[in-house]
Amino acid sequence: MVERKLTNSDILSLSGLYNSGLSSWAIAKKFDTDHSNIIYHLKRLGLNRRSRSSAAKEGVKAGRIVIKKNRIPNNLKLDKNFAYIIGVLCGDGYMDYNDKRRTYQIALSVTDKEFLEQFKKALFKYFEINPTNEFKKSKNIKWRDQFATRLCSKEACDFINKFGDFKKFKWRIPEVIINSNIQIKCSFIKGFFDSEGEIDKRNWRIGATSVNLDGLNQVGEILRSLGMRYTIIKTKDNRPNTHQKYRLRIHDKKSINLFQELIGFTILRKQKVLIAKFPRDRDRLTP
Repeated sequence: MVERKLTNSDILSLSGLYNSGLSSWAIAKKFDTDHSNIIYHLKRLGLNRRSRSSAAKEGVKAGRIVIKKNRIPNNLKLDKNFAYIIGVLCGDGYMDYNDKRRTYQIALSVTDKEFLEQFKKALFKYFEINPTNEFKKSKNIKWRDQFATRLCSKEACDFINKFGDFKKFKWRIPEVIINSNIQIKCSFIKGFFDSEGEIDKRNWRIGATSVNLDGLNQVGEILRSLGMRYTIIKTKDNRPNTHQKYRLRIHDKKSINLFQELIGFTILRKQKVLIAKFPRDRDRLTP
C-alpha cells in the first residue's frame, strides 16, 4: 500500500478510534495508509498497543471477527478411522488443549508425507472437519523437512478426551478398542506402528519403541489377540537427561507374516522393506 500522509485532524482522531476498539489495521485501512504509519503515530500519542488476545476480543465484540466453531457429527461411533487416530495419538500425534489460550487442536508433524496424508484422511472422514496442510522447511541441512497438520475443534478434542489422556507417559488404549473386532484392532496398531514402528533389517525384526511401558504392554496384548508373539525389552541410551525406553519386538515367521498380512505400514519406505526384504530372507527368521 502507498503510504498517505496523515493530516493533523487524522492524527488527532486516532486516539478516539483506537480506544473505541478499532484495530490498528482497520484504522490503516480507513485512512488508506500503511499500517506502520498508524503504529508510529499511536506510539507518539502515548497509546499502548493491545495484546493479540485483547485485540481479538475487541474484534469479536465489534463483529469484525467471526469465530467459526468446527462442529463434529452427532452420534459418532467406533470405526477404523477413530482407531487409527488414537493409535497415532499414542505415538507421534498430540493434542493441544488449552483453555487460557483457547487452543484446541489434534496435530501431527512428521517427515513422511504419506503418513501425514493418511492421518488427515482419517481425521476428515471421522470428524468431517478439514485439517490444515502445512510444510516446514528444515533450517538444518542434516534434518529432513516436516509435513504437519492440525484439526482445530474444541468439540473434537473433548470427544477424544472422553477416552483418556494421550500424553506420552500416560496414554492407555481405550477399552472400546481392546474389546473390538479385528479390523478396529489392526487399524489402531497400524496408527501406532506408523508412528513408533521400525524394521530391524540386521536382526530380522519388526519393532516399536516407547517410554510408556504400560501402554506398550497393552499394544503387545492386542498383537497377541491377533495371533502374534512379541517380547518387550529395555533399551540402552547413554545420552544425559533421557527417559528409559522400551522396545516391543516381533521376530518369528508366523507373527511377521501376520503383521504384513493384517497391518503393514502406511510409510512407503518401511512398507517396501516389509514386503521385499522379509519374504526373500524368510528362512533366516526365528521359527
